[in-house]
Amino acid sequence: MHIIGMLLLSLLNGCTQDDLERMADKETFAFEGAYDNQHTPYTLKFKDGKVSFQSETANLEWQRNYTVKENLLYIEIRNNSKEKRDDLVMRIHGGGEVLTCSACAKYQLSNIWVRIDALPQNKE
Repeated sequence: MHIIGMLLLSLLNGCTQDDLERMADKETFAFEGAYDNQHTPYTLKFKDGKVSFQSETANLEWQRNYTVKENLLYIEIRNNSKEKRDDLVMRIHGGGEVLTCSACAKYQLSNIWVRIDALPQNKE
């Protein structure tokens, strides 16, 4: 019943499908930022429910969907719906300054990622 109400409201207000998705998944669309690490030349850029993986040294780039639920970030690794691969799960620390990942080594990625524009939290 809640979905029908949202659809009726969107028709009255002229909301698009994108607007409805953003309303339904605010946590995911609110999470943005670029992250790097001290061990590899890779960067992760999160925006609008998509994460881009970029390499400084090689012309390597891929993009995947992600979702955020509380302090966990789920990156969809499988290439299609028929493939059976678990999502890559990262934990969001603090206000998003640091991401940690226990399964990243499986994909030859660092297990600690630091937000590029993060400010020190314990400044006096």
